[in-house]
Amino acid sequence: MKSNTVVAYAPVIIKLLQGPLFSDEPNSWNLLLHYVEQIQAYFAQIGLEVQLHEEDGFAYLHQPTIEDDDGHSYVLPRLTRRDRLNYHTTLLCVLLREQLDQFESSNLDSGSCLLTRKQLYDLLFPFLPERSNQLVMYKKMDATISTVIELGFLKRITSQTDSEYFEIRRLVKARVNAERLLEIKEKLQRYGTPLSETTDA
Repeated sequence: MKSNTVVAYAPVIIKLLQGPLFSDEPNSWNLLLHYVEQIQAYFAQIGLEVQLHEEDGFAYLHQPTIEDDDGHSYVLPRLTRRDRLNYHTTLLCVLLREQLDQFESSNLDSGSCLLTRKQLYDLLFPFLPERSNQLVMYKKMDATISTVIELGFLKRITSQTDSEYFEIRRLVKARVNAERLLEIKEKLQRYGTPLSETTDA
């Protein structure tokens, strides 16, 4: 294939198909902003929408419900991933969303909301079943944190101190909006703490 047949915004198309795109990837982010209309038009042809939150510095794909001219649902295969999350991953997403809300209500300059690993442990610890094996609990919490990083809701921050810091990405507010937050909290209250329970993200 000749390179001159590839559109200039191809890297952004591929990035968005892989997952959320953030402004801390300046090359791809600037391409997105420059070619946003062409990129939106490309995805519209295959039934996808680009959800662009320029002020907060992220974008992701959304697959909306499509209807034909008669109002009937037009079903396409799912292209974007719908994650099945266990109880503790879902719980951490809810806790992060609430932490971000609290941070933004008291920090009007809208800087980054940072938490240490210990603070993440402190958020999760009350919801873990009591066990004598502390190592098992910490491994579970570390696995949960890693999953949330993969989903794009947390970002590990390089620090010159002994503490390990994580930024709560504002993507969590878009993916866990107020209505979704209430729905998830009701499910969590109903299901309790079994690890077998799952929910969609």
